[in-house]
Amino acid sequence: MVANTPLNGLKVLVTRPEQQAKNLCDMIETTGGEAMAFPVIDIVSTDVQTWPQFVLAEQDMIIFVSRNAVTNFVNAIKEPFAKHTQLVSVGAGSAASMRLHGLHVDLQPSQSIGSEGLLLMPEFEELVGKQILIVRGKGGRELLADTLLQRGAVVHYLEVYKRALPRPTLEQCEQAITAECVVCTSVEGVKNLSLLLQKGLKTLLDKPMLVVSERIKNYAESLGFQNIIVTSNVSDDAVLEQLIKMENNDGK
Repeated sequence: MVANTPLNGLKVLVTRPEQQAKNLCDMIETTGGEAMAFPVIDIVSTDVQTWPQFVLAEQDMIIFVSRNAVTNFVNAIKEPFAKHTQLVSVGAGSAASMRLHGLHVDLQPSQSIGSEGLLLMPEFEELVGKQILIVRGKGGRELLADTLLQRGAVVHYLEVYKRALPRPTLEQCEQAITAECVVCTSVEGVKNLSLLLQKGLKTLLDKPMLVVSERIKNYAESLGFQNIIVTSNVSDDAVLEQLIKMENNDGK
């Protein structure tokens, strides 16, 4: 065990998709913990040929709801945006990905709390007649689109990726249940974790689980998880901060 470091060798199971796990894993390792990458969701690009027809230049806003939404959109769409089109990020993660891919971020909520933070912004109060394209994965939440429609917008979806259940090896599953703490950042992540680790799930139920919203916490509780902690926001920094706080409170 690593002594005299903020995480003191804490074994943290990081369940994010492989594409999003690296930064948090690196932060955990740098702070003296042991990051155990165990993706519970695979991200698969959808076939561009199946995408609905839309005119990019007609969109008043294009909203990216995740890093994966940005990456898969940019990899497929090469045409320039119209000058009047505002590019919108739901949170810090998707904003960072937008900048990484050379996109400007016109609007981003100050509160990194998902769609709810975006809907609190004054720019989204009056939307009558606005053409809005939401770039997301298949089967995402409907809160954002439903609320924009209620406020008068014309909303289109562009689902650029889908989520699939990974197939970890028996050895990877056995290693996963040795973790001292679990990080889950979506309801689907908690669901898939319970499916993938059915035989050893009881081992994890009373171990600390860090989640990024009350909605995820409520779902995890319904599956029998006992020790669930909600981070202050969805960022990697907030997850790491909570891990350090939890480890220090344990007094190891």
